[in-house]
Amino acid sequence: MTSIASNAPIRLVTFDLYDTLVEADPPRWVRFAAATERAGIGEDAAGFRAADRLAEDFFTMENGQLPIRDRSPEDIEAFRLAYTARMLEAAGLPHDLETARRVREIYVGELDAAGWNYRVFDDVMPALLLLEECGVKRAVISNADADVTEFCLKMGFSRHMDLIVTSALVGWEKPDSRTYFAALEPLAVAPGDAIHIGDQSLSDVVGARAIGMGAAIIDRYGRHRDDEHDAIRVTSLLDLAEMVVEHNARLGSGVR
Repeated sequence: MTSIASNAPIRLVTFDLYDTLVEADPPRWVRFAAATERAGIGEDAAGFRAADRLAEDFFTMENGQLPIRDRSPEDIEAFRLAYTARMLEAAGLPHDLETARRVREIYVGELDAAGWNYRVFDDVMPALLLLEECGVKRAVISNADADVTEFCLKMGFSRHMDLIVTSALVGWEKPDSRTYFAALEPLAVAPGDAIHIGDQSLSDVVGARAIGMGAAIIDRYGRHRDDEHDAIRVTSLLDLAEMVVEHNARLGSGVR
């Protein structure tokens, strides 16, 4: 899909948070590659970049059945090992339980030492400002274990959002339709008048399309094809913002 198919003006754009508005610095797959190198089983950041998409689909399916944060400590650790094994398998590396445990110990040790650092993508502010200037509402919809409002404030773009929805607070995880309605209803926007953009097919595209929202994939890492999803594929948020503004202009809507 290369254009917005709706016959209605777009009044709201909702954004996934991680790998859409911000990314870990260094990214997950770079950390995984470093951990596997230290474990002596190879190092291929590009391979892990592709594997990360499959591992995230696994996370989405598991999280949708029962949020990981709500599981027992033993079950959480078992899931984390399974996630690591899935990442290794997708990267074409040994993925038995012992190997997964060794890689995870190294990975967690590095995280404990260095922590998570994040950066805002360069296209975020130009996209938000363009939408704001043209009267299109903006909201974050994030699957997260804790309220991301303060994090978005720290990242510098929260004041350009009309609403920030965190799954841990509303009680449902994308792709559950109620997570999307938690943004639509307070802003008084119908699903057909909104479009959601994120980096994952299962949690972002499937969930949005199921309730009649438009959907877009942000493909920052070259992991998707144009014809792969029922969604617009873009490599920049500014590209989508410009498409929304042009779409509304064609319909003669100022969307204020």
